[in-house]
Amino acid sequence: MMDKFTITELAEVLIRKNGLSENEAQAFVAAIFDIVKEGLDTDKIVKVKGFGTFKLIEVSDRESVKINTGERYVIPGHSKVTFTPDAELKAKV
Repeated sequence: MMDKFTITELAEVLIRKNGLSENEAQAFVAAIFDIVKEGLDTDKIVKVKGFGTFKLIEVSDRESVKINTGERYVIPGHSKVTFTPDAELKAKV
């Protein structure tokens, strides 16, 4: 079963399934995430055909309430990454 992976665990899957060396697999996984990060930094969107789209979106400030005290406070706005799978990936899953 596959759920959450660390970069090292993704590299181990590449080693097992594709016979890559440990260094090659870790370098490949790190490079993929570096490319996605770089694309998000410059263009705010990265599309990988057959896989999906990573998109950087801005979240506005919002008000919330502390559960223990009932005190209201503002959660500052921030950026977050979203991922939408490509139709091809959705069909396989």
